[in-house]
Amino acid sequence: VNQLRAQLANDIAIKAFKENKLPFPDGSIIVAIHWTHVPSEENDKILDTSGPFPGAQSFAIGSRVNAQFMVKDSKKYPDSGGWGFADFTGDKPGDKALHEACFPCHMPAKDRDYVFARYAP
Repeated sequence: VNQLRAQLANDIAIKAFKENKLPFPDGSIIVAIHWTHVPSEENDKILDTSGPFPGAQSFAIGSRVNAQFMVKDSKKYPDSGGWGFADFTGDKPGDKALHEACFPCHMPAKDRDYVFARYAP
């Protein structure tokens, strides 16, 4: 909510996404980066609000909220679907309690190997 988001993956995960291969192979890494968004007064000055989008407003990336990582290693993380989770807010890693909350949150995506993201060509 009220964020701009980007999801990235390494070559192993991208190949699995493209081929719709589940479960993801070990070595897959998926990263989600979240930023706040702020109004862009500079863009609004040139935005034509009299056209088809009256009252339109543009936004730009603000500060980074966090970066979240999923790393697939079935041997190292057998109790969480083979995935290890990490979260960084600013430059600081999340604590153990935060990381332990990651897998339960991903349980609804069990049919997709616990991954919410989809490949967008």
